[in-house]
Amino acid sequence: MKKIFLTILTAAISAASFAQTNATNWTATDCSGASHTLFDELNSGKIIVFTWVMPCGSCISGAKAAYNAVQTFAASHPGKVVFYLADDLGDDNCAALTSWINSNGIGNTSNMTVFGNSGIAINENNFGGSGMPHTVVMGGTDHKIYYNKKNAAANDQSGIESAVNSAISAVGIQQVNSDMQFSVSPNPVTNVVSIATKSGISKVVITSLTGTVMKEESYNGSKANVSISLNGLAAGVYTITVTDKDGQTGIRKIVKE
Repeated sequence: MKKIFLTILTAAISAASFAQTNATNWTATDCSGASHTLFDELNSGKIIVFTWVMPCGSCISGAKAAYNAVQTFAASHPGKVVFYLADDLGDDNCAALTSWINSNGIGNTSNMTVFGNSGIAINENNFGGSGMPHTVVMGGTDHKIYYNKKNAAANDQSGIESAVNSAISAVGIQQVNSDMQFSVSPNPVTNVVSIATKSGISKVVITSLTGTVMKEESYNGSKANVSISLNGLAAGVYTITVTDKDGQTGIRKIVKE
C-alpha cells in the first residue's frame, strides 16, 4: 500500500511540474523568412494559438481545431489572435509542411504562420513535453499559458476558443467596432475591390488574418466610394477595415481569388 501511495504521489508531482502557467521564450524564423520572438509578440498584445505537428494523420484534427478557432476571431479582433504551426522536431522542411497543410485541408496558409523549426528553435519540451498534436494558447505581458493540451485532448475547438476569450479579457484587447456600415464588391474579388459608404471614407486598411498590413490608403477630405487594386496579393482571406470621416470604424472579410 505504501508503495502504491508513493507511486501515485510521484505521478501527481510529475504532472504538476508540467502544468506550466507561463511560456518559455524563443526566437525562430518562419517559412517566409521573418524572425519572431515570442515574448515580443505577446508583449505587443497578440494572443498566439500555437500547434506542433509531426506532421501526421493524428495531427490533422487538432491542427484544424486550432486554425478554425482562430478564424472565429478574425473579424472581431483582426491581427490580434493568430495561429502558428510548427514541425515538432524540425525534420520536415517548409515545403513538406505546406504540402501537408494543403493536402489535408488544415486551412489557408496565408492566414497562419508556419515554422519549419530547424534546430528545434521552438522546443516543445519547454511547454510540458511532447504529444501529437500539441496546442498552446498564450497571451499577455506576463506570457501566461491559457491552454496546453496534447494528443486527442487537443482536438477541442471550443476549448481553444474559450481559452482565447480568457486571454482577450485578461489582456484587454478591444473588439473592433463594426457599427459603421459599408459595402464591398465584388466578394470574392480577383483584382479590384470597390468600397462604398453613406458617410465619407477617410482610411482603408487591408490586412492578412495574421495581422500583417498588406495595403493602406488614406483620403484627404474623405470619399464616399473608393476602389483599391489587390493585384500582387496572394489568394486568401483578408480583412478590410474602413474608417469614416467621423472616426467610426467597420470591418469586413474579403476573399482574394
